[in-house]
Amino acid sequence: MIKLSQFIIGYLIFLLFGALIFYELNTVEEKKRHIYVNNQIKQFINRNNKCLKEYDLYSYVDYFLDKSHTGLWHSSLSKANITKWTFGQGLFFVTSLITTVGYGTPNLVTSYGKILCIIYTGIGLIFALFFQQILHHELIPIFYRFIFQLAMNRHIIYYVSRYHSFIVSFLLVTFFITFIFMIIPTLFIYYMYVSKWSFIELIYFAITTNHLIGFGDLMPCSDLYGQNRSICTLILTIYVIIQVLVASILSHMWLILPRKNHQFLHQRRHHSDPNVNMDNNKNLSIDINDELLENVFT
Repeated sequence: MIKLSQFIIGYLIFLLFGALIFYELNTVEEKKRHIYVNNQIKQFINRNNKCLKEYDLYSYVDYFLDKSHTGLWHSSLSKANITKWTFGQGLFFVTSLITTVGYGTPNLVTSYGKILCIIYTGIGLIFALFFQQILHHELIPIFYRFIFQLAMNRHIIYYVSRYHSFIVSFLLVTFFITFIFMIIPTLFIYYMYVSKWSFIELIYFAITTNHLIGFGDLMPCSDLYGQNRSICTLILTIYVIIQVLVASILSHMWLILPRKNHQFLHQRRHHSDPNVNMDNNKNLSIDINDELLENVFT
């Protein structure tokens, strides 16, 4: 049986390897295309050292509009060509692939890059789903154990009826998880990189990310260049992984909530103290090793 720590290490190696491959493949091709674009600009300037006519610009306008879809950047403020493909961007790209968020930025510019993307995605999705199932199996029983114990707390029972204590405890725990792992990271991204966004735009980006939609029309690192962009995409990679995994865990917790609530009420009706007479009431205890909490996938 693979240990969680071993799987996480393997998962990270898989991500880093994919990031390196896509970074190397696309950077080489982008450099070639930048050289070609620069030659086109020089030829245009050399040929048109007089007043331009309207039809002379049509082919160039069409050309540069077409190249804008491939992700090429050219800074009018400097002679340097700026590539979207850094290692950080490569890591973000493969993360968006295997989490199925798929923002669509940056673009793959080669046919062999797209073929590799198809193969990498097929392997990566299996890897990601397996990782997700392991996290579910490891973490959800722990969360539900805490919910069960919190629902038994006399302070909770004092303010709500015992029939509602489990639901209240569940809401408290899920709110805490949401606040720590989803709201705070989103606010961090906002204050660090997208302070110009409106509150609606921020929520829109967060929701489309953790629901695996990822339209790509709003991206935190889109106006950054060089090292700043690389750091931003690394942070965004961690953010996306956390958002997707937490959303998956919370979704599964909500999915099995009715069954867990029913089991909790059944337990309360049969015994006021779940730690007493455990041998006769084994299936109804709240111990972490119980089938009640471990078997969360049935």
